[in-house]
Amino acid sequence: MKSTVSTGKTLDAAVEHALKELGLARDQVEVKVLQEGGFLKSYKVEVTEIEAEVVPEETIDADEVQTAIEEVATEADNGELGAQTNKIKEFLANVLEKIGITGVTVQAKEVGDVVALTIVGDNATAAIGHRGEVLDALQYLSSLMLSEHGSGFRRVTVDAEGYRGKREKTLQRLAQNLEQKVKRTGKQVNLEPMNPYERRIIHTTLQNSKYVTTESDGQGNQRHVVIRPVSQSNVLNSPNAPRKTLNFVYRSDKKRRK
Repeated sequence: MKSTVSTGKTLDAAVEHALKELGLARDQVEVKVLQEGGFLKSYKVEVTEIEAEVVPEETIDADEVQTAIEEVATEADNGELGAQTNKIKEFLANVLEKIGITGVTVQAKEVGDVVALTIVGDNATAAIGHRGEVLDALQYLSSLMLSEHGSGFRRVTVDAEGYRGKREKTLQRLAQNLEQKVKRTGKQVNLEPMNPYERRIIHTTLQNSKYVTTESDGQGNQRHVVIRPVSQSNVLNSPNAPRKTLNFVYRSDKKRRK
């Protein structure tokens, strides 16, 4: 424990001089005034380091830690949802918090081999994004989590504000309208790029059509659905369909020498 006596024209000056000598901060010392300053008199102080209180280090029993872990695991297993589903649910909630979407909660249910997650709350629409782009990204991340911890489940869905159902109906109407257009014009239609879920809705809606066929074309995020008239599809897929041939005509620019 360090201590020193210092003087100064003012009390603060005397204390400051002592602190510099001891190399301590103001909250680390105790100041005792030995002499009051005044006319032709300096302040005199004794500055003493405060002895730090030693707090005994708390020890944690390894058995207690293991017991706590087992209790948490038991609570998860005994819940209404399986432990794997709870992990995916908590994962999605953490992702939402990380990207700044607050005021929402995640609800989960198990439907057969599908984990269905629903984002609810006053700010749930923020989790949808333009044409469901944010929702699709959240579903993709949750699917990765499922592949690691969700054995027994094949798929995970993420929805908010009933967006998936509304979008499905919109795409079904679009597919039916385009079916009539292709039937009327006899020309194929290329749809905008869609994710696999939305492309599947188009394919399923028109799979029994007598007038059109559908197929996916393109690579990566440019993959889209092509709707063709049945007659065109039959011609393109027929083994007897005519093939383009290239005719080469050889011409010599040199005149024959006589």
